[in-house]
Amino acid sequence: MEPLQPIPGIYQRWTNALASPVFRKQAIIYLLIFIAILIAFPHFFSFIESRQGWQLSDPLLGMIPAKDLSIFIFSTLWLMSLFLIVRMIQHPSLALLAIVAIDLIFLTRMVTIILFPLEPPPGLIALEDPISNFFYGKAHGFITRDLFFSGHTSSMIMIGLLLPGKWEKRLAFAAAIAVGCLVMVQHIHYSIDVLGAWVFTWFLYRLAKALVVTSQNASPN
Repeated sequence: MEPLQPIPGIYQRWTNALASPVFRKQAIIYLLIFIAILIAFPHFFSFIESRQGWQLSDPLLGMIPAKDLSIFIFSTLWLMSLFLIVRMIQHPSLALLAIVAIDLIFLTRMVTIILFPLEPPPGLIALEDPISNFFYGKAHGFITRDLFFSGHTSSMIMIGLLLPGKWEKRLAFAAAIAVGCLVMVQHIHYSIDVLGAWVFTWFLYRLAKALVVTSQNASPN
């Protein structure tokens, strides 16, 4: 990833990146995958909401009284996401890596959710997240069976892995821990969903880096 540079260097960095055929090709491919996933989301969530799953026994979750913390979860996730977007605008290689990583999280979660159908945890309180719920499909509202692994927690962890600065990473990882705890307090996820997010996200980050290494090292024509 290129070193941090002043804002005036943004135009030149994007000009150089887009001059690389490898960068352009991968950017188009992974953006198309991202768009296809968003189009498929309402159908996918409609399917998972219509099927039965397993009710897990979670002693840790059972000790936590359920509380509605939607405003804190929503604010933390999307403020950190906005911060990442600013960094992506500043650094083309980070933008490409982030898109690949997001695609991998979405696709992997779709697979794990299909393979491990779970019933919502007892005491679940609906998460008021208008941005996420919009992509689920207006007819479905709040989704309760997209459980393993936690998407909110995974997104926060990935932001921490992607951000270049040490203080940025520390802030994002602290936010990831907070969000993981908050979704459990709201009984949106089982504890295994949150723990699984840490494991899966680390591997997906490594895979994303492997997929874009060629474009990061490519020289513009």
